[in-house]
Amino acid sequence: MKKIFKFFLISVVVVLVAFFASYKYFSLPVSSDSQTQDFVVNQGDSLRQIAKRLELNGLVKNQYFFILHAYRVGLNSRLQAGQFRLSPSLSLSQVVSQLSKGGSFDFWYTIIPGQRLEEFALDPEFETLARPSEGMLFPDKYLIPQTYSNQQIIDLILKNYQTKFPNLKYEDLILASLIEREAKTFESKKMISGILKNRLDRNMALQVDATVQYARDSQSKPEKYWTPVSSANLQIKSAYNTYQNPGLPPSPICNPGPDSINAALNPTDSDYLFYITGNDGQMYYAVNLAEHNQNIANHLR
Repeated sequence: MKKIFKFFLISVVVVLVAFFASYKYFSLPVSSDSQTQDFVVNQGDSLRQIAKRLELNGLVKNQYFFILHAYRVGLNSRLQAGQFRLSPSLSLSQVVSQLSKGGSFDFWYTIIPGQRLEEFALDPEFETLARPSEGMLFPDKYLIPQTYSNQQIIDLILKNYQTKFPNLKYEDLILASLIEREAKTFESKKMISGILKNRLDRNMALQVDATVQYARDSQSKPEKYWTPVSSANLQIKSAYNTYQNPGLPPSPICNPGPDSINAALNPTDSDYLFYITGNDGQMYYAVNLAEHNQNIANHLR
């Protein structure tokens, strides 16, 4: 009996030593990499869900030891929702501690090239404040602090635009907004830039469908913006209707990306005055109206 008890006691000691050695090992940082990454705890996430994601993201060595440590220090039910910046160089104790103190609710805000303000405005106040900056609301992905007001968000976006294009002329920005809506590839953007400048030089109406779409959709907010124009739409009375008015519209019709801005600044020289996008998605160019009508017959009907 004494031998059995001794064996049992030795086994318990061995298990405890192994456990504490494992606990010590799994409490260490995953690595020495101090680069932070965003880790989000959603409202209602369970301790097990948080632990599993921490391990999958390489922020703790083992999810089960994370759970164990959270219970050991009494923080298992006190982890907070929010966004945290964690790194693999944090120990298990530091990770648990940070998650218990509450994170920020900063959020990512994305503007897609070619969108008009109404398509990404956060609320009516944002739309009103940002209206004069249409075109300069540079398409990008922005991390917005939760404490920012609408004006601070707009200022952050404008600073990005001004940093990238500090000396851009307003008429080039307007032209870039037309190019953004009329072409997809950088090469076709540069070609259309050249064509529009050819028409401007000849005092020809630009006849850009996107400007008519902008004018039409500004009259009443549709469920979907930038739908194809009808023949009736071409008669809309608006300063933005480039079928009815020569020259550029008075302000940008969307917020162009860098390719469209660069295309406006670096047009392709050609004798072309007309272009269409065919049913096959390809661009077709013409020097005169007869060629243009032929392109329409060949590629749009």
